[in-house]
Amino acid sequence: MSIEIFVSDKCPHCKSLIEEYKNNPQKFEGQEFININENMMNLKRFLKYRDNLKEYEKIKEAYKVGVPSKVIDGKKVEFFDQV
Repeated sequence: MSIEIFVSDKCPHCKSLIEEYKNNPQKFEGQEFININENMMNLKRFLKYRDNLKEYEKIKEAYKVGVPSKVIDGKKVEFFDQV
């Protein structure tokens, strides 16, 4: 199973998750933690999912970015409490 967690260091809703990752990286073992603001490849990777997975539709309609979110096997999206 592939798990990608997308965050942004510019997003106030991601700050606590980023801190948790820094302080307890073992909790995220086997999951890829991706800051979409780190480089263009990370942003493009996120946008590919955001543009193609139906779970992001309501997020886009609300003019939100969609982070923090978790993409599982490139097919399923789970959102954290605040997106």
